Amino acid sequence: MRVFRDRGGKPRQAAQGDTSRPRNALRRLSPQDALRWKGLAVLLILASTGIARADAPLPVAVVTARVQPAILRVDLTGTIVAAESVPVGFRTGGRILEMHAEVGDSVAAGAILASVEPTQAEAAARAAAAQLTAAEAGATQAQLARDRAAGLLERGAGTRADLDAAEQALLAAGAARDQAMTQVAKANQAVEDTVIRAPVAGIVTLRSGEPGQIAAAAQSVLTIAPDGRREALFYAPNVPDLDQFIDRAVTLHPVDAPATALTATVTEISPLATAATGTVLVRARLEGAAANTGLGLPVVTAIELAEAPSIRLPWTALATDGGKPAVWTVDPATQTVALTPVTVARYSADTVGIAEGLTDGDLVVAAGSNLLYPGRKVEAIEAAE
Repeated sequence: MRVFRDRGGKPRQAAQGDTSRPRNALRRLSPQDALRWKGLAVLLILASTGIARADAPLPVAVVTARVQPAILRVDLTGTIVAAESVPVGFRTGGRILEMHAEVGDSVAAGAILASVEPTQAEAAARAAAAQLTAAEAGATQAQLARDRAAGLLERGAGTRADLDAAEQALLAAGAARDQAMTQVAKANQAVEDTVIRAPVAGIVTLRSGEPGQIAAAAQSVLTIAPDGRREALFYAPNVPDLDQFIDRAVTLHPVDAPATALTATVTEISPLATAATGTVLVRARLEGAAANTGLGLPVVTAIELAEAPSIRLPWTALATDGGKPAVWTVDPATQTVALTPVTVARYSADTVGIAEGLTDGDLVVAAGSNLLYPGRKVEAIEAAE
């Protein structure tokens, strides 16, 4: 029977079947047991870090580096817009009387688009016409007086001075008639200017005037997109050598009708990227029948740019060495790996293009690099490219 002591220090006997131990009692391990437990802990740590069997080759997927010609494909989505816009307005100001066109309407050249109150212009035209009538009557009388003076001079009943005075009066009457005719033409033009006519056939894209509004002279009240002048507007990634695509033909496909092909020519590539999006503005002029495509139609296209040859690898092969790009290469003789710094030419969705650091035929670890360290033996398994 075991003997224990209570808190007062007095011995007490354990009850029958009492196998409890003192609350603060510790089991002392022998030196052999302690060493055994310590070795087991080390083995567990080594096994968890993958170092327990460093001599066993680690299976990894590898790819063979091959120098390939690089073709950069850029898919673009854009919109059909007007290649140019023609603003129209009244030559003279006034209160807008009528607006005959809405946004989206197709208008023919010469069609009436809007008009202002013509009362004053019509009154001025009538006054000018009356002045012309009076001037024509005066010119007629002057012509009769000149003819009469010439007849009297021939019969000897008149003088040369009378004829000269009659001819001078005829010239003045003719000048007055010509001036009145000019005033009539100006007044009639003023009446014509109270109406806006479409300068070209096209589609109304903007309406900035309404009936009852006071329009100033030359103030734009409508904007027209001329027919046969359409272009596609794209925002492309700011990739190098994009300028080589200028003046090249592209094929556009409407988003809603992929089977339809529209021919266009790249006419402009902005030299600077847009500050808000970092993209480059690209314009392509539509050719032939496509030049009358509806405004606002979304279209897609793709351009392919030839770049310097490079080695293409899966993105999973990319590692880092001191914060710089690197890949794990396999030595075919020893089947060990080494970390090789590389220069990345470009990134894509699932691959990276290597410009420097690798040679054609190098074996590169494509997957499993997270378990590698320099000199680690591996078992190379060819990966599908």
